[in-house]
Amino acid sequence: MKRGTRILISLACGVLAAACAYLYAADVRAEAEGVREELLAQYGGDTVAVCVATREIEPGETLVESDVSLEDWVPSLLPTDAETSVRDVAGRQVTSRVPEGAVLCSAYFERHDDALEVPAGMVAVSVPADEEHAVGGAVMPGDRVDVYVSQGGVADRLCNAQVIDTSARVAEAEGAAVTWVTLAVSPDRVSEVLAATAVGSVSLTLPGASLEARDGGVAQ
Repeated sequence: MKRGTRILISLACGVLAAACAYLYAADVRAEAEGVREELLAQYGGDTVAVCVATREIEPGETLVESDVSLEDWVPSLLPTDAETSVRDVAGRQVTSRVPEGAVLCSAYFERHDDALEVPAGMVAVSVPADEEHAVGGAVMPGDRVDVYVSQGGVADRLCNAQVIDTSARVAEAEGAAVTWVTLAVSPDRVSEVLAATAVGSVSLTLPGASLEARDGGVAQ
């Protein structure tokens, strides 16, 4: 077979393959359009573009634009508060697991009253406490305290921390006694605080404004 003939046959095969691929793609599109028309006929109305998760997202993660895509859905199949703008959801933190392909709505961003607000870069640690060792039970969420450990008659300052919860607040009862306090501490101090609760008595003190300025208002 001559070289020219082989080239013509190769070109013809290429054109045929491209035509087959085009026809297949057209058939797939037609099938997808048929499904869409069937849904519209069944549920009525038109479609609306809504935000859908492009991957499984875990609680506490902050959404970026690549985590979300816009897809057309039949309105009657959507939650009433389905998100429709990628910009509006980007930068928001989810509070429950979002399955891949799920339509984003307010349920995935709900924050319950008992959810702890742990400052970025900090770790929440609970320590046993009582009124005698927690400024008479006066410590409140948001307070910055100095954490001391007492052992063998010697007290050492461990770190500065932020109070993020107390047993008295959770009890929501007037005059409820403090039995534990949850603190936000830097990750490198967690082991020290936990060890202190095991070997000695932990005390919390409330520094004045000038001493808080000493620590720059940051738990250390």
